[in-house]
Amino acid sequence: MIDALLNLSEVEADVFEGQPRTGTILPKTFGGHTMGQALAAACRTVDGSRSPVSAQGFFLSAGDTDGPTRFTVERVRDGRSMDMRAVRAHQGHREIFRLTASFQAEGDGFAHEAPMPLAAPPEEVPSLVDVMDRHSTLDSGAWRTEWSFLDLRYVEENLIDPVPDHGRQQLWMRLPQVEGEEPWRGRCLITYVSDLALLAASLVPHGVMLGAPDIPRATLTHSVHFHADPTPGEWVFIDQRSEWAGGGRGLSHAAMYSRDGQRLATFVQDGLIRQRRPR
Repeated sequence: MIDALLNLSEVEADVFEGQPRTGTILPKTFGGHTMGQALAAACRTVDGSRSPVSAQGFFLSAGDTDGPTRFTVERVRDGRSMDMRAVRAHQGHREIFRLTASFQAEGDGFAHEAPMPLAAPPEEVPSLVDVMDRHSTLDSGAWRTEWSFLDLRYVEENLIDPVPDHGRQQLWMRLPQVEGEEPWRGRCLITYVSDLALLAASLVPHGVMLGAPDIPRATLTHSVHFHADPTPGEWVFIDQRSEWAGGGRGLSHAAMYSRDGQRLATFVQDGLIRQRRPR
């Protein structure tokens, strides 16, 4: 399924078209879908020796799930050590998304890395939909249908006694396989899944898991910083935290680790979590 989303067609020089996900039940395009395709378009214009090291996305309007999206890439800079690309995503005449991405060849330099938090292995953690049945007002069946291609486990302990000043979610996820030898495909895969449930970490202090029918949610900005390549088909651990919410917005950040504890990526997301008022 992910492969079909990343295999963009080239319409003309530096202009690509991505297809919607077939069979989705979401009312608007999943943000990770749009951002993953935008990054794939940018990667197609960069020398293969350079991998994406960061991507920043700006969501301008909800995407239509029925039609294709056109991605226009601007070659902002081709430098000696780093390249930069900007991408605009349109559906018809409507711009729905913008992306900036930086690329760099691997090199030597200072290095440090905080350890992965202690966590039970995925085999001992319940599935996300089972935890939803116990803690969420959302329809777990809809989640099961929409994300059937992902094996998701949710650390339930963070919901049992939440603290009022910050939220935390921890998930194990088995990454799907992706075809193709280009290294950037694994990082586009990370981008796709990075949007899953991240904003909801800002709802945990308020006794809400993932969302509720009366709490519309929409991503405003989303950034991904890549540290290492993932291994598709393997488990990754995602530690999501939110240390601020206010004004109808929530701010969340996360770290993704390989099963053996290597830091793969860091995510930051700002979005709307405004509660709908009764009319």
